[in-house]
Amino acid sequence: MRYTLPITAVAALLLGAPTPLAAQSQDVRAQLIERGAPTEFADQVAQIVSNARAEQLPTEPLVSKALEGWAKRARVPQARVIAVLNQSVERLRTGHEIGTAAGMNPPSGPVVAAAADALGRGLSREQVRSMMGEAAGPEAAATGLTVASALVAQGLDTEAAVRVVGDAFRDERPPEEILEFPSAVTGLRAQGQDMSEIARQIMQGGGLPSPTAPGMGGRGTRPQGVPGMTGAGQKKKKGNTGGQ
Repeated sequence: MRYTLPITAVAALLLGAPTPLAAQSQDVRAQLIERGAPTEFADQVAQIVSNARAEQLPTEPLVSKALEGWAKRARVPQARVIAVLNQSVERLRTGHEIGTAAGMNPPSGPVVAAAADALGRGLSREQVRSMMGEAAGPEAAATGLTVASALVAQGLDTEAAVRVVGDAFRDERPPEEILEFPSAVTGLRAQGQDMSEIARQIMQGGGLPSPTAPGMGGRGTRPQGVPGMTGAGQKKKKGNTGGQ
C-alpha cells in the first residue's frame, strides 16, 4: 500500500489557499452551528481561534481540528476537542518561538504549522530548530518538517527522520527526491526491511534510495500540498526570513 498523508492545515497553508484570517473565528463559529453544534461550544472554538490570531499564529490548523472534532462527536466529547485545540495552540506558539529563534522574523504561517505538527509527532524543540537551520529558507523548512512528520507517522524514529532530511539538505538532493522519502520507506518495507533496519541505514549515512530504483515499486503518494523547494540544500543566506 502506498503511503498517503491526508491533506492538513499545513498543506492548505503551503498551497497558498486563501484563508482570510480576520474572518476565520466567525467562519468556524458559523460552520459549527450550521453543522448542529451547540452555541456554547461554537463560541469556545471561535474564542480560541480569535486569541491565536491575535498572537499572529496560523489559525487554519485550529479551524480544521475543530471541524474534524465535531464531525467525530459520536466518539469525541466536546471537552476533548477544546482540550486538543488548546494543546494545538501551545504547539503553534512553540513553533513560532522556535522559528523566531532560528532567525525568521517573523516565521511564516506554513513554518509555524509544520513545526507544530512535527512537535505533535514527537520531534523535540532542538530537532525542529536543527531542521530549520539546515533549510535554505522558510519554504524548505516547512517542507522538510512536513516530510519528517510523515516519516515518523510511518513508524520511523524521530532521530532518523530528522537525520535523513537534514542529510538531504546538506547534500543538496533535489526537492523531488525529498518529497519521495515516504514512498522510499514504503518500498523498503515491501522488500522486507523493518523500521529499525531502515533507521540504522539512515544513521550510518546511507540515506534513502529513490522509489524508482529497481525493486522499489515506483513513486507513491507524496505528502500532499507540499510544493517543490527551491535550492533546498543550499545554505541559508543572511537575512532570509519568513513573512506571515
